[in-house]
Amino acid sequence: MRLLALTLLATGCYTARSAAPDINTAWRGRARVDLEARIGPATQQAEQPDGNLALRWVGHGVNIKSLPSGHLDLKITPTSFAIDAAAKPGEAEKYEYTRALAIVAPNGTLLDVDAAVAAGFPPGFNAHTGLVMGLTAGMGGIIEAGTPLPSVGVYIGGMVHPRLALIGTYSLVNGEDAQLGYVMGHAWGLGVQYWVRPRLTVRGGPAAILHFDPGLENPTFSSGATGGVGFAIVRSGSFVLDVRADAVVSTATLFGMAGIGVNVN
Repeated sequence: MRLLALTLLATGCYTARSAAPDINTAWRGRARVDLEARIGPATQQAEQPDGNLALRWVGHGVNIKSLPSGHLDLKITPTSFAIDAAAKPGEAEKYEYTRALAIVAPNGTLLDVDAAVAAGFPPGFNAHTGLVMGLTAGMGGIIEAGTPLPSVGVYIGGMVHPRLALIGTYSLVNGEDAQLGYVMGHAWGLGVQYWVRPRLTVRGGPAAILHFDPGLENPTFSSGATGGVGFAIVRSGSFVLDVRADAVVSTATLFGMAGIGVNVN
């Protein structure tokens, strides 16, 4: 429960709004066409005295001021009846707001940008915001077992820095000893994940470990650490497909897995 609570507290600490200064800075010096490819053509533009262009992107919304309402009153007596009914339509108003602003040089270079929430970080930029999570499936091995078996790992957390996330992890690793039977290891960890490069991540941290000897006997709790490395082979928006290897080490055992992961980051 503590692991879950800490992970949830971390989730979303570094969102588009809190990351706005970093996002705006990342867009400066890039091409106008890159920004318009992300959020669409500018709605308005005006030439400035210095020859630069001021761009504005406009959004539209609807404000519901009141919902539809009405009443129905029916009175019946032995000799008559009366109906009082009325309906009142709801009231809504459309409004306009600024989605983004930018100053562009004559050569199309972005000089100043205020578009964080609309645009997010530029394409290919090594930074992330908000929630991160992933699932890995592959083959696992345990030091006491000679045969690897299917295993899984999951993580969830939130960004606390453009390239650093606080995450909670869980691993279930299986193996088999030809003589004594199945071996199993569970690991619950709390750690960090860091993006060394846009496609390369490393992670690690302390862990609580439950380990079963061959034959799924003698369950033993121990403390230890988890670590891993992943390389994204597919990146599309916030979706990532990667190859990953993870390891768990404690005073009682050593196990790990390698496989394919699907992630949101």
